[in-house]
Amino acid sequence: MAMDATLQIRMNGDLKTQVEELYRNLGTSFAEAVRIFAQQSLREGGMPFRPTLKTWDEMTAQEISAKLSRSEEDIAQGKVFTQADLDRKMKERFAHGNTAAL
Repeated sequence: MAMDATLQIRMNGDLKTQVEELYRNLGTSFAEAVRIFAQQSLREGGMPFRPTLKTWDEMTAQEISAKLSRSEEDIAQGKVFTQADLDRKMKERFAHGNTAAL
């Protein structure tokens, strides 16, 4: 897939520095993370994670149970990977020049 479009976003400089360092330490770039996010969004038909404003401490027992049930469903469907699995997949894809979504 040709990379023929540019996306510009504005964000806090400290946030940008921190996230760039995070992805550099993971062996990739912030830009690649954004491309992966876009691919996964298309694959999922929405955000590839469940956004929330509540912390665990602010949730009711019922909300926590519902979250855990969804997590169990994700595990059963093979949607959950260990960090080692993801690291291996990323290294394999980058080694072969394939930067498509995981």
